[in-house]
Amino acid sequence: MMAEGLPKGLIVDLITPLNDKGGIDSQGLDTLLKKILPYADAILLAGPQMGEGRGLGLKLKIDLLEKAATFIQGKVPIFFWISEDSVKGTRDVIAHLEALLESSSYNGAVFWLDSPLFYHSNRGLYNHYQDLTLNTGYPFVLYNDPGLIRLLDRPLKRGNIRTNILKDLGKIDKIKALIFRGSLTRANNYQRALNTRADLRVYDGDEVGFLEHPSLSGVLSIGANIAPGIWSKVTRASLGMLKEDRERPDYLNQIWEMGKLLRDLIQIYSRNPVWIIKKALFDLKIIGSPACTNVTEGFQEKDSVLADFISRHNIV
Repeated sequence: MMAEGLPKGLIVDLITPLNDKGGIDSQGLDTLLKKILPYADAILLAGPQMGEGRGLGLKLKIDLLEKAATFIQGKVPIFFWISEDSVKGTRDVIAHLEALLESSSYNGAVFWLDSPLFYHSNRGLYNHYQDLTLNTGYPFVLYNDPGLIRLLDRPLKRGNIRTNILKDLGKIDKIKALIFRGSLTRANNYQRALNTRADLRVYDGDEVGFLEHPSLSGVLSIGANIAPGIWSKVTRASLGMLKEDRERPDYLNQIWEMGKLLRDLIQIYSRNPVWIIKKALFDLKIIGSPACTNVTEGFQEKDSVLADFISRHNIV
């Protein structure tokens, strides 16, 4: 197993392609990964938003990881969302996924993406991770998303990891990164809390936030399912990773135009990202079905607005 390879740049919050029977669409997954991998610095599987992780049972999660890992073959790190509605459920998911990786001798970098407040309170969180990281073989990335916690409909439950607790969590070596969604003020507080760990990355979990105030490490992108090339270019430009391109006279204008195009895309799919993006990928014959899990809200629009926009602008 590998703990190295913590990426900087574009993390694609991959949709989970499903067939009409509710299983993994293997061909669609392969075709989508073939489109995305040349531009991705990491792939998130079974994410709570685009990956519909809350609606995937254990069998589907195992199948998804097995099929995706077979195609990815260590080319980029894999993040996999493992949070369930209890500590025991989360441990069980980790155990089954680790057994799969070890039985297949997978040598690529894998990180467990965990939303601790989804199943645990702030109280006792440091002790929880001390125990959890001792009993697993792979490193962790924390995911702070108050919007995800609001879905639990528990009004007294905190939506954010407390800053002083995050500072303590940063002392645990197997915690390697944080994906953050929330206010800019909290983001700055979190950065300061983790500044003793030079190796620990903090990624933006919100595309609009990244376009306005890019982090130093990268972004978790929804739209990279449909526009991986443009998202890669804008991300790398924002992180100062395109040094040669800067010499081009039209460099700044080109990046500005790409950023505007991404904002236009976000406007199209922001109403219901999973369904709208799956529908576009289906219309473009990249996946075999726009089928979603039961955690995705119904959406009646049948037009191909996003697919038409992608085709019209020749987006890759």
